[in-house]
Amino acid sequence: MEVNVETGNMVLTKAARETLDVLTVEAVTQPLTHSLQAYGSIVAPWDHHAVIASPLTGRIVDLKVSPGESVQADQVLAAMESPELEQLMLELRAAQVDLSLSIKLVDNISQASRSGAIPGVRLIATQSKLEQDRVAVELASAKWQALQLPPAMLDAILRTPDQNHRQLLELRSPISGVVTHADMSIGKIVDPKEHLFEILDLSSVWLKIQVLEKDLAGVAIGQSVELRLTADTSEVFKATVDVVDSFLDPDTHLGTVWATLSNPDGSRAKLLPGMSGSVRLDTASSGEPLVIPMQSVIRDGSERFVLVEQEQTDVASTYQKQPLVLGKRSGELVEVRGGDLYPGDRVVTRGSHELGSFFAKGVLKVGPESARDIGLQTQLASISTIAETIAIDGVVDVPPTHRSIASAQLGGAIHSILVDRGQTVSRGQVLAKITSQAFHNLQLDLLQANLNVSLKQSIVSNLRSASDVIAKRQLWETESQLNQFTSRRDIIVQQLRTAGITEQQVAELLATKKLILTLPVRAPIDGVIVGFDKFLGHVVRPDEPLFEVHDLSHAWVQGFISERDFPRVRIGQQVRMRFVTSPEEIILGTIARSGESISDDDRTLSVWIELQDMPAFQLQHNMLARISIETGATASGLSVPIQAVVHEGMRSYVFVQSEDETFERRFVVTGPSNDLQVGIVDGLKLGESIAIGGAMQLQSGYAALK
Repeated sequence: MEVNVETGNMVLTKAARETLDVLTVEAVTQPLTHSLQAYGSIVAPWDHHAVIASPLTGRIVDLKVSPGESVQADQVLAAMESPELEQLMLELRAAQVDLSLSIKLVDNISQASRSGAIPGVRLIATQSKLEQDRVAVELASAKWQALQLPPAMLDAILRTPDQNHRQLLELRSPISGVVTHADMSIGKIVDPKEHLFEILDLSSVWLKIQVLEKDLAGVAIGQSVELRLTADTSEVFKATVDVVDSFLDPDTHLGTVWATLSNPDGSRAKLLPGMSGSVRLDTASSGEPLVIPMQSVIRDGSERFVLVEQEQTDVASTYQKQPLVLGKRSGELVEVRGGDLYPGDRVVTRGSHELGSFFAKGVLKVGPESARDIGLQTQLASISTIAETIAIDGVVDVPPTHRSIASAQLGGAIHSILVDRGQTVSRGQVLAKITSQAFHNLQLDLLQANLNVSLKQSIVSNLRSASDVIAKRQLWETESQLNQFTSRRDIIVQQLRTAGITEQQVAELLATKKLILTLPVRAPIDGVIVGFDKFLGHVVRPDEPLFEVHDLSHAWVQGFISERDFPRVRIGQQVRMRFVTSPEEIILGTIARSGESISDDDRTLSVWIELQDMPAFQLQHNMLARISIETGATASGLSVPIQAVVHEGMRSYVFVQSEDETFERRFVVTGPSNDLQVGIVDGLKLGESIAIGGAMQLQSGYAALK
């Protein structure tokens, strides 16, 4: 064989090639995936999990399903007798009978009044009774509609009130799925607060993935996911990332990533809520980079190169040394980011290290390609002042003015959920709807008050037209009642507006007398959904937190200063912050406010830091940060950037560049330091060139030479 170290050229005879069993492969362009491991668990989607309760107290008289059975949406699950329903039907019949009688009386009295047979005041009283009976029928009908009872039965009761109608209260499934719980039996007495059935739709499930904070920056929507269940590791379930939550668990500091999996139709579900397993997240590089086998990469100190086959004949083969800039690695493949290597070039894999040893320099010297590969930067050692600093822990905190809780103003059960995990929402947007008896009663009170206002207005009008035959006191009393009913109506309207009903909806309610069946839960601010753990049918209390919404465009960092360092910190000081998610990026900020008290638990003072510029990554509530605060200055001296110093055990080293561009690892004695610089007491001279970028890679190269 012939080797020219200067030109990087090698000629290998056929016999030598066969003896070394040299093998070459082609450099190709293809997507390069990187993976990270995480823990995952199966949960039921919000709108695929429902519980059913009765709107009224009653007794079960018929059961249609049992646990384990499949049901369809709107299928009857059970029927029950309810005294409250029977009372409502009785009210409807009585109100309709009274209304029919009042209509007849008004007709008869109107004729007699025109002939002068009876006084006009009696006609006014009879007309008032007619309006009251009409109000009673309309209110009872509205109650029937609110309970979502059959409209045909309502029509039958109003059409033939003299007949004794019978109606059972039917409990229906809001979704299709499997009955997983049915806590009842025929004859059991139930009340509206009791969960009677639980339904799960397992056609699709959510995979909840817990990702370490340091790995979150590499996770994005659309990345592929592979799940292996603890119960059966032989089968792999594949999906893609749907949502990356904008919230970190305050205790574990794990971020949540979501994917959706499907159970096969017509067979037993393999993915059940509560199951867990290991998850592999694949993060693909953008585009299709040039990749080669890692086996082909030869290392000489900090340099990396490959042998490219130039020519192969029956007599000999020619190879050329080619330095490369390498990128990310995935399994046995590595990305090529720089160097004169192109798709289709063949690189030596088997036999590469035997042949590459002929080009080994035995010294720590970095070529142009390798310098770009390791991010090599050099700087002359100089005299500078090292600022005295203190380092504290911090956590990202979304200000209270930019995070909010969405809740229902009235108690009830969740009817529908209209948003997804991590969804961006606008202020006033409906997030969910609640079925609330208190909400229905408030609307009925409004209808009652409005009908009373209309009735009193009619009476006042009639009394004013008949002022010659009635006492003034009667008119004044009626006008006072009208004012009271009007005030009552206005108060109820304001209560409905506070509960989330718009002015247009109030107007439609008064015009049509049809109740709004569900109470909206609206977003208080613009932001992102970061918290929700309920499901369909879940009974919520008034003002119980349902959704948490964060406006992530505004965030500050809460720092914790020890009692000892408190005197050295003041409002307005600038700080440097490094986040766990992206430790290389330095974010500047200013201490804006202080808690002004020392915590009894950890003896620290809380300060809040406003960011001068937002980082390249998305901030999330509860992200961890390391904060450096300059508090003074030490004497000037020889110093180097902190990244120039590498450590091996208890000893510190820097890499000094010689005139021949080789690097020497030199032991140094360090002095004062902060998060930016390290003072050098001994081992380095002023003006010497040291590596400040790529020092860790030079350390690895030095170890390889040894």
